[in-house]
Amino acid sequence: MDASFPATAGTPAVPATMRAFGFARYGGPDVLEYYTAPVPTPGPGQLLVRVLASGLNPADIKVRAGKRAGVFDVTFPMAMGRELSGTVVARGAEVTGFAVGDAVFGSPSAGVGSLAEYTVLDAAATVPVPPSLSAVQAACVPVAVGTALDVLDHLYLAPGDVFVVIGAGGGVGSAACQLAVSRGARVIGVASEGKHDLVAGLGARPVASGDGWVDRVRAEAGGPVVALLDMVGGDVLHEALDLGSEETQVVSIADPVQAGKAGGGGVTRRRTREAYATAARLVVDGAVRPLIRTEPFSRAAEAYAEIERGHVGGKIVVTFDAE
Repeated sequence: MDASFPATAGTPAVPATMRAFGFARYGGPDVLEYYTAPVPTPGPGQLLVRVLASGLNPADIKVRAGKRAGVFDVTFPMAMGRELSGTVVARGAEVTGFAVGDAVFGSPSAGVGSLAEYTVLDAAATVPVPPSLSAVQAACVPVAVGTALDVLDHLYLAPGDVFVVIGAGGGVGSAACQLAVSRGARVIGVASEGKHDLVAGLGARPVASGDGWVDRVRAEAGGPVVALLDMVGGDVLHEALDLGSEETQVVSIADPVQAGKAGGGGVTRRRTREAYATAARLVVDGAVRPLIRTEPFSRAAEAYAEIERGHVGGKIVVTFDAE
């Protein structure tokens, strides 16, 4: 199922309340719930958007668990999700360049999430959806494709350089593999054996995760690893550091602190209209093809449970009714 942008006529009626899926306190999966909340009012420089599709990411789970408390704005109760596409239904003061009915994508404003029927976006970080992209494809751009672009623009990779992606079968990992391949790198994707066909389809060389994976990557590389992207962290990242040298560029989305101790670090996200538009063009031009599976809003809990178990290949996007 792919959500589509509905035709609009006039100013749509906005209800007083909406359905959302999120959490009212930090904790495990048991704190997640469906709830009813007031439809937010867009402030100056903001857009109220009716959500058609929302991308799900492992980072959402870290926010729910409180692992980013103090560095990530949360206002309880808060919907899950940090990327979406939808249609503009109202504009706050000082907003120019957008009209009611416009198809847009972006990340929700600080303190709100995207797994709700309505959410607010900062207009300065909101982008019109290119005509050739569907609502579902556009909902993958801000986090999955945008993070991959930020990583690759942060690294120096010459054609033929070896680039290792740990967790290559996920949303960000799969996008990073494709983008690196399009730039001429020789990409090795570490993933479970069940995802090897997926990784090979990205243009990367799949290597099985699990015991002995470092030796398998070293044999496949046949030379120096110029850059390494980690989506797993912990002991896996610790083992991965044996692959490189002092010159190896290390970026970890999952564990930037450990990467920093090894001379690497995390990635600085560019959550701007310009960066998101560039990421969208990668999808339009075919440099990145998001690997998407859709689930209805009613199955958001099950979708997050699957992500938390680490079994998802590619990206899950939750869709809302277009009625």
